[in-house]
Amino acid sequence: MGERIRAFDWANHPMGPPQEWDSALRIAVSLCLNSSFPTAIYWGPELFVLYNDAWSEIPAEKHPWILGKPAREGWADIWDIVGPQLQQVFEGGEGLALYEQMLPMVRDGKPRETWWNYSFTPIRDANHQVRGIFNQGNEISGAVQARRQRQAELLRWQEIFQRAPAGIALLRGPTHVYEFANDAYLRVVGKSDIVGRTVAEAVPEVVEQGYVTVLDSVYAGKPFIGSSLPVKLAREADGAPEDRILDFVFQPVRDADGAVDGIFILVTDVTERARAESALRLTNWQLGEERARLASTVDAEQRARTALRRMTETLEAQVATRTRELSQALEFQGVVADRLRATFETSFIYQGFMDVDGTLRDANERSLEGIRCRLEDVVGRPFWQTPWFSSTPGMEERMRFAVAAAARGETVRETVELDLPIGRRRFDFSLRPVKNARGAIIGLVPEAIELDPPW
Repeated sequence: MGERIRAFDWANHPMGPPQEWDSALRIAVSLCLNSSFPTAIYWGPELFVLYNDAWSEIPAEKHPWILGKPAREGWADIWDIVGPQLQQVFEGGEGLALYEQMLPMVRDGKPRETWWNYSFTPIRDANHQVRGIFNQGNEISGAVQARRQRQAELLRWQEIFQRAPAGIALLRGPTHVYEFANDAYLRVVGKSDIVGRTVAEAVPEVVEQGYVTVLDSVYAGKPFIGSSLPVKLAREADGAPEDRILDFVFQPVRDADGAVDGIFILVTDVTERARAESALRLTNWQLGEERARLASTVDAEQRARTALRRMTETLEAQVATRTRELSQALEFQGVVADRLRATFETSFIYQGFMDVDGTLRDANERSLEGIRCRLEDVVGRPFWQTPWFSSTPGMEERMRFAVAAAARGETVRETVELDLPIGRRRFDFSLRPVKNARGAIIGLVPEAIELDPPW
């Protein structure tokens, strides 16, 4: 640009030859041309344009035509915005700095939405009169557009979480301030105005139950998973706390530097399921008692037929009643099974079921997505020979030992890193035995929660 300015026909320009320029202008031009930052000068009442190499990219296809042109002519496309700003500085004598200013510049023949940070500084002569304007600035359109995209993505995820059937909340800071809570979460805790408040303020009844202490531990970096935990919640204003049974997942949320700055909460109210299971256990016990009474009746029949006739009439009535109760319990058990299946098909937890010998019998959709398989591809196979572990060196033998330990009644829990078809993932993995009412192990349940998920 120094060469262009020297070669310009200033003799036939209103500014005249450079030898006759005001010393303030010559100093400003020297500063401009030697600056690596985009810099321009607007000189005189007409605001004639001079600029350096870094600034030459700003006018795009107008370069080098815009050199020496009046600003009104050179910036006709955005003059309604920058014109009053330049006039304010030229007439008022005070500098002006603008940030994230949108300028609809014409580029490639079409108006484009562009964003800028720039400043206008008055240039004064020896008499302290404003003779021109020193301009520096840079384009930030990429950063503004990227921020818009991030905000749109955050809004999209917030909408997805808002409609999720499970209770979801996000806490921020060491005092656990609610930043987000969806409708399902608000229904669980029975509150509606918790965002912006700490857990201790919004749900004070959980403090004495130790859950804030658990959150402190999670904020220190230790995830927490709770299954069928009792919680007392005051779900109505001035109402007595209710006994609820909840499943929890508390997961630390980390910032770009890897430091924990929040907690992700996933909670499911399983109170009705727990009550149904309790009722089913009671029914099973009652059925056992009924069988014992039937055996006693048969023995009595052999000793006294007359007494048997009277007892049979009573027994038939009792059996009919108990049969009806059993049918109702079995129907209720079917409802419970449907609810358990809905819980099983969570989108956050890898979960499955296998026989005691490690033969896989079921797996939820979330875990199948991780290996890009269908259920029929893995059912009937030994758990340790499935694609969850076959690509990770040493993991098959490790899982074989874990299955053997769980089959002995131990609960196995550890952090594992797996090479899956979707990429390398790290999980909080557990394998626990499932027992029937008599305490016999009838199966094994593998569960895994992804740590540091890519989303």
